[in-house]
Amino acid sequence: MSEPTPAPTAQDLPDDGTDLNTAPDGPAVEVELEDGTDFAEAADTDDVDADDTDSDAPAPARDVLVDGPELFPGDTGTLPLKLRQALVRLLRGPYLDATSSDNVYNTVVDNQEQLRARLSELFLQLVIDEDRKVALLRPVDMAEPHTQVLQRQREMTREETLLLLRMRLLLDRHAGTGNDAVIARRDMVEILEQYVDPGQQDAKGVEDLTDAAIRKLASERRLLLPTELEDTWVISPALPLALPYEHIGDIIAFMQSLTEPDDDGAPAAADGTAAAAPGPEMTEPDAAGTPALDLTELDTAVEEQA
Repeated sequence: MSEPTPAPTAQDLPDDGTDLNTAPDGPAVEVELEDGTDFAEAADTDDVDADDTDSDAPAPARDVLVDGPELFPGDTGTLPLKLRQALVRLLRGPYLDATSSDNVYNTVVDNQEQLRARLSELFLQLVIDEDRKVALLRPVDMAEPHTQVLQRQREMTREETLLLLRMRLLLDRHAGTGNDAVIARRDMVEILEQYVDPGQQDAKGVEDLTDAAIRKLASERRLLLPTELEDTWVISPALPLALPYEHIGDIIAFMQSLTEPDDDGAPAAADGTAAAAPGPEMTEPDAAGTPALDLTELDTAVEEQA
């Protein structure tokens, strides 16, 4: 009976980088593990098992204590429901204020740091006026493309702009009184009548322009808030954020720029370029020239503010 062949030792194996399972110029040498498995087969099996383990590994479980409960299947967000709803309301616009029954304004104020971080990812700034209790979003000023998330609002008509500027003066006059600044339809008709040439004045036409402006300011921009009285509105406290003038004189200068003719005798452009201070966006004025603005009432407002 022949003796078993001894297993190769380290001295028997090649040291020139040759495959361990193959001896130079000779037959293949099979190295078996203690359980009888071929060494090469074991290595291949380990690689397959490792790949299978990586691909079949379950996703890490959601940490409810850190991330909060899942709000819907596949939810990877971490903000609670109330803050996500506040984000949606801010993005929907045009603004949030303290009059909301669900207290969303206070939610925004109390969690503004978290919300600012999320909004910065969308190139948006959260603006909060705690005195007026108003919160809204503004896009950051960047030249790079694809950085504007909010849709550009429809440009304001000349009539809307004139009404808003006059309402801004009225709102400033009521500041600190504790009373809401209100305005009636008849007041707005009278305001616009001042900017119509008396020779071309059409009472029904002015009323139609006034009603169209009121609908836009009340429904789209929410700068006129309804009251219990018919044809009477509260001027929204968000108006100063929509028309961010620091001095009443700047408002008067801009209103005057809407009506004064330029050097060629044509009405001034209504895009704010001729104004002493930046103004809101609006369409071109009527082709017909308009009389010079009567600043009597506006001057009175300036004196009261002084």
